[in-house]
Amino acid sequence: MSEHKPANLRILIVDDDQDDVLLVKDYIYEGINESLLQLDRAATFQEARNRIAKTAYDVCLLDYQLGQENGLELIEIIRRADVKTPIIFLTGKGDEELAVNALKVGASDYLVKGRLSPEILANSIRYVLELARKEEERRAAREALKKSEENYRMLVNNLPAMVYKGYADWSMDFYDDKVELITGYQKEEFDSRRMKWCDVLLPEDQEKAKQEFIYALKTNLIFRREYRIRTHSKEIIWIHDKGQIVCDPSGQVEYIAGVFFDITPLKEARLKRREAEKEREKVIGELKEALAQVKTLKGLLPICANCKNIRDKKGSWRQMESYIREHSQADFSHSICPECVKKLYPEYLHEKEE
Repeated sequence: MSEHKPANLRILIVDDDQDDVLLVKDYIYEGINESLLQLDRAATFQEARNRIAKTAYDVCLLDYQLGQENGLELIEIIRRADVKTPIIFLTGKGDEELAVNALKVGASDYLVKGRLSPEILANSIRYVLELARKEEERRAAREALKKSEENYRMLVNNLPAMVYKGYADWSMDFYDDKVELITGYQKEEFDSRRMKWCDVLLPEDQEKAKQEFIYALKTNLIFRREYRIRTHSKEIIWIHDKGQIVCDPSGQVEYIAGVFFDITPLKEARLKRREAEKEREKVIGELKEALAQVKTLKGLLPICANCKNIRDKKGSWRQMESYIREHSQADFSHSICPECVKKLYPEYLHEKEE
């Protein structure tokens, strides 16, 4: 049992004249060197609509006269249904105006029946097939480009940054509206060139930013720079600018592809961290100084053997209480021990005994 193979070329002939159909078929078989041809015929307008709706034909040969209807009306219906099948329009005589109208409504080519031959018909079929192939490639390319643009725009919209195309004179084209959220200025202000990026960049930061751009131009054409801008509400914010310089064959700057990041929160966090570190260092220094003062009491102290005064670093003799109070956190309260009472106040001792 032989396996059924699909046709390599499927052609629909739409014509209500049986003799013309037989002639066209003979020309196709003679002119098209294709072993697996599928030739179908539709004799009426409605039959043609039904066949085209159900079968994906490679080519449709369409006669102008179809009873009460005509081929132009059928072409319009086919194209409104978004059917891409190439159509070769057949006319009974060389009516140029009719042929032009057929091409306008969606025919791919037209032929005059009285001038048909196997070669002419075969060439027209090959032509419309190639035309359809190229159109399909263009359609696929447009779809791919559209999809790519949609993906790119979705990526740009989700980036926490302003994507831009810049130029050597500081003019900018922005790809979305985030510039309005960050700077307060309308995107159209930059797109129309009424504003340039240097108009918002702080004057004191412009020279450094310019020099970093020049350095990138002389090296690898890639730059990273940080500077401040003034927003529409007069707020100062920090921008991280990363870009790729694109030059033309002569070496002149053609455009810059880059992104702006608002790094103001990062800058503020860094500032607070530095202030906290300074405060921490100050506290540590004070603790070290306090500890150093306490440790001086652990060393060798020169003390008078009689009065018990202590000699400080300057050579002055000071009371022990005063010296210890100054070099430690200790304080003093005073009393008299029993031995000193016997020595200094014996009379009080005798009174107590009586």
